[in-house]
Amino acid sequence: MNKQGLHFTDASPNAQFSSQSRREFLRTALAVSVFSATCGTNTLLGTVIPDDFKESGAKLTGIYRLQFSEYPELRTVNGSIRLQVPGTPISMGRVVVTRLSQAEFSSLSENCTHEFCPVEPFSNGRFNCLCHGSVFDGRGRVLNGPATRPLPSYTTTYKAGEDFVQIDIPGLVVSSVLGDQQGGFSLLQNYPNPASGQTTIEYNIEKQSFVTISLLSILGKEISELVKKDHEPGVHRITTDVSNLSRGVYLYRMETSTGYTQTRKLTVI
Repeated sequence: MNKQGLHFTDASPNAQFSSQSRREFLRTALAVSVFSATCGTNTLLGTVIPDDFKESGAKLTGIYRLQFSEYPELRTVNGSIRLQVPGTPISMGRVVVTRLSQAEFSSLSENCTHEFCPVEPFSNGRFNCLCHGSVFDGRGRVLNGPATRPLPSYTTTYKAGEDFVQIDIPGLVVSSVLGDQQGGFSLLQNYPNPASGQTTIEYNIEKQSFVTISLLSILGKEISELVKKDHEPGVHRITTDVSNLSRGVYLYRMETSTGYTQTRKLTVI
């Protein structure tokens, strides 16, 4: 993505340096977390890093300027793209950006509000849920259930004549972003996700410990144990077949004898 210059109004050189350094640090942390999360797929396609931040305590709002030269689909009405945004809650999934008219865009969470399955690509002015048939219009409003709530949306700004659209995404969690790129214990997102056959889960072990990874229903009921054994320090991975599972959203949880626990979502289509 082409990055535009950042401007600061603080008159103090030290304050200016500190503010700019903070932003660069956060952007670097997000970039590293992108690499950590996608090293198994060997691709960074569709992943974006913010051009700037607004900070509020431990939460960030990422400001993303999507240049049409890099996303030509957005030059055309009904053009739509799907982006992975590091630091967003897992429950939000990827972000779908769609050009609804010459002057209007929408930016929505891809996850249906019924049971959090991802919606299909934008077609005929609609998003259809892969799992249970809910239908949403281009602004995320419910056209057909079982979903009753609209798709979560993000502030989207476009000015006629400009060659980019700006998306503001709140709720980026600094600690989770940094946690994925540091050493220690970590459970990464499975890939591919959504999955219909085999999917791979990677996890990092800081020191020798007994590790259990369980597959759960969305309500937390255990379906099977994927891992249950002692581990040496290092990066480990398992591949599991989900083709026998019904379509929908599941959880997988890692627990270690040192007290570490983390849970992520897995979508089956």
